[in-house]
Amino acid sequence: MKKIFYFLSAFVLFTSCNDDEILKDTENSKSNSTLAMRTNENDKPDEHMPIVLGEKLDNPYTVANMQSAFDYYNSVVPNSPFEGKTVEATHYYIKITPNTTEQLIMLDELDNSDDENAPVLQDYPLDYEIKEEGDYYVMPKDENDIYHSAYTLIPVGYQFPSSVPYVILDKIYEPTEEEYDVETVALFFANWQEDLLADEIEITAETLPEYLRNSLAQQSSSRLFGRRYRPNGYVKVQNTDNQNLDPLLKAKISIGRNIFWRYTYTDNNGYFEAPKKYRGKVRIRAKWRGYTATIRKTWNEIIGLWVSDHLMTITRGNNGRTKNIMHGEPHTGVFGIDLAGGHLWFKGTTHNGLRKYIDFSNSNGVSHTVSTANVWCFAKGQNASTPMLHKYPQLAGMSTIANIGQANFWHVMTNVVSGVVVSLVPQHLRPDFIFAGLNNKKIKDGSPSNTVRIHQTIFHESGHFSHAMKAGAGFWAQVYASEMSNSFLHGDPYVDGSKPSFQAGRIIGLAEGWGNFCEFKITSAVYGKAYMTPSSFGTNMYPTSNINTYMERFNICDIPMTATKFDDLHWFAHGIMWDLLDNQVDNTSISRRRSGNGTTIINGIVDNCFIGNSTNTNDLSSVFNRLNSNIETPTQFRDALINAYPAQATPIRNLFNSYGY
Repeated sequence: MKKIFYFLSAFVLFTSCNDDEILKDTENSKSNSTLAMRTNENDKPDEHMPIVLGEKLDNPYTVANMQSAFDYYNSVVPNSPFEGKTVEATHYYIKITPNTTEQLIMLDELDNSDDENAPVLQDYPLDYEIKEEGDYYVMPKDENDIYHSAYTLIPVGYQFPSSVPYVILDKIYEPTEEEYDVETVALFFANWQEDLLADEIEITAETLPEYLRNSLAQQSSSRLFGRRYRPNGYVKVQNTDNQNLDPLLKAKISIGRNIFWRYTYTDNNGYFEAPKKYRGKVRIRAKWRGYTATIRKTWNEIIGLWVSDHLMTITRGNNGRTKNIMHGEPHTGVFGIDLAGGHLWFKGTTHNGLRKYIDFSNSNGVSHTVSTANVWCFAKGQNASTPMLHKYPQLAGMSTIANIGQANFWHVMTNVVSGVVVSLVPQHLRPDFIFAGLNNKKIKDGSPSNTVRIHQTIFHESGHFSHAMKAGAGFWAQVYASEMSNSFLHGDPYVDGSKPSFQAGRIIGLAEGWGNFCEFKITSAVYGKAYMTPSSFGTNMYPTSNINTYMERFNICDIPMTATKFDDLHWFAHGIMWDLLDNQVDNTSISRRRSGNGTTIINGIVDNCFIGNSTNTNDLSSVFNRLNSNIETPTQFRDALINAYPAQATPIRNLFNSYGY
């Protein structure tokens, strides 16, 4: 967690600060006049909107309808290649009806699968007209309202989890490329005129037979073969720091029409391409799941329903289009509930921050990087934290260490630290990350939330994620439970370094020191600057050269620390980590060890050691590789370094001694 200051009175004050994110009233979003006036679903504003369904469609792809289409085709086209065709199901359109938590867990794993044959789960019936495109269909009432139907298509023979109940709504036939014209017949008689027009096909009952005969006659031309197209395009996210449009990096995308849906990913340019060819109008949605993280922002997402966000609609005529996700400022509306602004932007910015951390880690020696994390992401609220409750389901153990009940522990973690109102959710939905208050990440009052500042927060918390994954569940339970205990008892997760005990304070100092070190090191490496509050200057975005200067002048305070904390005047261990990896000697007249009140200078910092990579100043492996489960204090950290670098034993001891360790 990063710089959290609050009071226990906030227990009752935060209950309305985040209603726009944890939405429980669908009627407020449906009344938005922008939605009512929208005429083009590609103009959908960046708001969390409900999908509005119309009438049930006549599905052209049922076995019965496809058989009728083949029969018609054979009756009007001489020498039809499909004479005697008997249609058999290739897929089943199913309705899934979970009724236990175990079944929900299985569906959640299925929903997050990257298997190429994994079904795409939807929360709305797929055989209905979509009158107004949106992001969700079901909005649950509360945390207990978690059992809702899901709809999907599975191939015949697919091994669906046997313990999850479902019913087959229709037997489906998916026509081949060679059966394109028969598919056209099925679409025509099902009255799917919009899809036909998207394919530039204008036919009537009178002209249909001639159209089919002419098409067959031209079978050797390009008109017959390859008439489907492969949807592709770009997704980009506005960077509010430099106003560029950054690619949405390696994000999971669902692509489909009617009942036929598949997954793909964007690449490092934000480009995506469907894994199969389509015809007609194809919808593109951001899934916000996959090998990086599941990002949940709104109420229905928090409790695990199968939702995704509409990005755009593609046809053959506009294939290759770009969706630009622009920043939208959330604000308070009627009764404190208004979804206007930022629904996609905050998710996309969070996702890109995680990807940038992963890319940096993979190139610079930080193993155990972020993977399949469960993320809560809120524009409103207070602060960020890394409870790791999805990776390590140990709420009970943490609450025992903190010596507070599970309900109180959860309340402190969500309502007080993060400023969001969420009652206890099932174990598989609990967060690894909580990124709250992202709209407050500004450079100055009146400016928009800043991309670099949000990513800086993400780099800090992601450093915790890597540390927790490397050191293990037991270590992280000690860290996080100690901070929650401090929050519960003192209104500050860190206090002065002596709470809830001196031993726990040392663990916090090491863990938060690594978090701060990652924050400043990675942000300045990725962006050439970082947001910092140094002791001698104001809070601002400083270039990397300044960040290096301030950290070279780091002053450590003994605990308990009663002096005002700054990023370069603290009791956390990020200063010594910086010294270990910089290749220069500190000036003992400006880099000092001070008393807890900050006024008395005890000694200068003696930095004559370097354990970094002389060819890669961003390589963090020599520090990170020491952060194992048995390394809980700076002294143990020192001993691990000496064991790894025996030739530097004396300068390492001198450095740690000068820090007071």
